[in-house]
Amino acid sequence: MSSANSLLPFAAARPTRMAEGTSPTCGFGAVRKAREALAGWCDAVRKRRTEVRAWQEARTFEDIAVLTAHWLRGLMLWHPNGHHGGPDPETMPLVDVLAAANLAGILTDNSQPGELVELHERPWQQRAFVTAFVADPALARALCARATEAGLVVRVYRPGSRVDERGERGAVDVTLWGTSVNTGMGDWLPPRAVRRILPGCDRQAVREVAAAWQVTLIDPVWGRNTVLWPLLGRFLDSWAHGGLDEGDEQR
Repeated sequence: MSSANSLLPFAAARPTRMAEGTSPTCGFGAVRKAREALAGWCDAVRKRRTEVRAWQEARTFEDIAVLTAHWLRGLMLWHPNGHHGGPDPETMPLVDVLAAANLAGILTDNSQPGELVELHERPWQQRAFVTAFVADPALARALCARATEAGLVVRVYRPGSRVDERGERGAVDVTLWGTSVNTGMGDWLPPRAVRRILPGCDRQAVREVAAAWQVTLIDPVWGRNTVLWPLLGRFLDSWAHGGLDEGDEQR
């Protein structure tokens, strides 16, 4: 074998010349990005564990309400009811009044703004509503009285009652897609349904929520947002600065 031919394997094994414009540190950059991504993921896992623990350690109705206010304001991302990542985009304009309601003892469970849009060439209509648990009977009565005066649809159930204060039962339509009912609100929730809302939370705290008054306020006008939310804000202000007035006490 000639000397020239004997050098061919060595020539093939030599590293190829680096393409012009490439950097020998590009591999290090990819590693750095991977490490940063891993660190971010680890931080998210630790944060979620901390938030899950906070819900598990909540012992009272008030504790659950305060955590709900924190979640609404973006101070927490995880919620036991499956809402991970914070409130829905449509809820963002309502977070201030909803958080204030929770801090006042009105534990909100579900809500939506009024809306009139088209979805897949069919009209989509929403009534503004909020559902809540209220442990303080005086607060529940005052809120419902104020909402009734404003012309809102009110469903309020005393603890353990399957029929509301006006003898009504069953859901009220709050979302229509075309002529089909998409969502109804205002039903009484049995204790097992309350447990499904707050899975993993302390049993005593869940019992206190299940033993609270159940209140649903619905704007009867489709798409309107100028009655329910301002009324709730004004009510919370008046409650914080004096509680019941004489008219509410008589009710």
